[in-house]
Amino acid sequence: MTAISHDPTRAQAATRTAVENGHDDRLASPLDGLLGYRLRRASMTLMSDLVSVLRPFNLSVGEASLLILVGANPGCRQSHVGRALEIKRANLTPLIGRLKARGLIADAPIDGRSLSLSLTEEGRNVQADVLARITASEQSVRKRLSIDEVSLLAALREITG
Repeated sequence: MTAISHDPTRAQAATRTAVENGHDDRLASPLDGLLGYRLRRASMTLMSDLVSVLRPFNLSVGEASLLILVGANPGCRQSHVGRALEIKRANLTPLIGRLKARGLIADAPIDGRSLSLSLTEEGRNVQADVLARITASEQSVRKRLSIDEVSLLAALREITG
């Protein structure tokens, strides 16, 4: 993931030299030195990769996230899943409905108002395969991270909670 280990000064100098020599039509960009900009670009690249990984399973990012979270927490409350994924109830209910319709998730009443969620056998199989493929996809990115970049990721986890 070159976006994280990108040296904006060197890149800007190379771009400027190429443009001056008439070999390149790229613009020098002060954006490359902005952390938020680089993080957003890296996020877009990773999300694009994730969507490609999930395509054969016919799952959205939200559906896969729900499947992975419920798989790690069998019998969890639907409301807890919504809070953990920061999904409003109005958006969570149809998401769960789609996974139930595919036979990947089951719900059961806990009390008068709450539902517990668990994966079906098919859901556990799909969840394991999805998680393995996501992990493999991310490994190629993680291999390109230096120790300092790993520290950056830890700091970002602190910022985002």
